[in-house]
Amino acid sequence: MDTERSYVSVVILAAGLGTRMRSDKAKVLHEICGRPMIRYVLAAASGVVADEKIVVVVGCQADAVRMEALKHGKVLFAYQDKQLGTGHAAQCALGRLPADARDVVIMCGDVPFITPQTIANLVDSHREFDNDVTLLSVVLDNPTGYGRIVTDASGNVARIVEEADASRDEKSINTVNAGTYCIKKSFLECALGGIAPDNAQNEIYLTDIVKVANTNARRVGMVAIKDADEVIGINSVSDLARAEQSMRDAHLGKTS
Repeated sequence: MDTERSYVSVVILAAGLGTRMRSDKAKVLHEICGRPMIRYVLAAASGVVADEKIVVVVGCQADAVRMEALKHGKVLFAYQDKQLGTGHAAQCALGRLPADARDVVIMCGDVPFITPQTIANLVDSHREFDNDVTLLSVVLDNPTGYGRIVTDASGNVARIVEEADASRDEKSINTVNAGTYCIKKSFLECALGGIAPDNAQNEIYLTDIVKVANTNARRVGMVAIKDADEVIGINSVSDLARAEQSMRDAHLGKTS
């Protein structure tokens, strides 16, 4: 493991129920090939940082999610008592971050195909360009439901607009936010306090950290990845079925 990455912590957002899953089970506990989604994400994160530098934000069925996460290793936990948005979940995690953390990767617990290499590439790019915020992006043929990445005339990331708040022109953008970020811890601590729930969902969006960064002349970077399946979350029963089939196909490919 890269020595420099010893100063990186990972926050995994795993507090939601996932209403489109049509189940009363916490979203990250839904299984793919007999293994809960959260375990795949933890395995990817621990390929980059030590387990004790991973903070899992729990909420719905917190005890069950904790028990499953601890089967992976000695990770840390933060509790989000009310699901008030991704920014609020990140706020809940701040107090649990290791004191020596310089950069924080924030990712979702429903991306079972993400790889350690993708996370490492994000961190390396973040540090190479000395960014305050670096995010993963991906181009989708059908971006419906995802936050659009709005760029300025120079191609720099200006802001992220969620589907519910996007204009017609913004909805035509097919470069979307993959929901995984690397953020300087010092900036994260300051910026989260400046985000308000001024949106259609009345939630604190972590995506607004980009707007805060640009307002304060901070550096924002973006790492584009080609494989959408790696970063697009499992949000429905049909998504889960496709993930199961993809995982089985990948396994067959390795054994054939």
